[in-house]
Amino acid sequence: MQFDFLLAIIMGFATLIIIVIVVFLIVYGLFLGIALGFVNGENRNLGTTFVTALGIALLGWIPILGCIISWYLIKTRHEVGWGGAIIAWLLTAIIAVIVIFVVMFAAGLSLFALF
Repeated sequence: MQFDFLLAIIMGFATLIIIVIVVFLIVYGLFLGIALGFVNGENRNLGTTFVTALGIALLGWIPILGCIISWYLIKTRHEVGWGGAIIAWLLTAIIAVIVIFVVMFAAGLSLFALF
């Protein structure tokens, strides 16, 4: 009886973590699709880029080898060369940083407007 509250907190936290991970993968897949447009990649729809993002998230954490695996996944799944895969991978990170700065700037301006 006394553990019901603790179990509810743990289940709520686990659900929140799963939602954050899924949203992260969807956003990463969206940014990867945009980056693939710059290198003329194939299969740029959200479902395909989501699966690629999932593979990169699962295997990309391995030091050094993770980068090569990420590039290989982009290369094979989206029919670009090694150079195109590396450029798409880098552009995905650059697009994410730009979006983060734009959101932070917009949030800062909206907070500044309150005072």
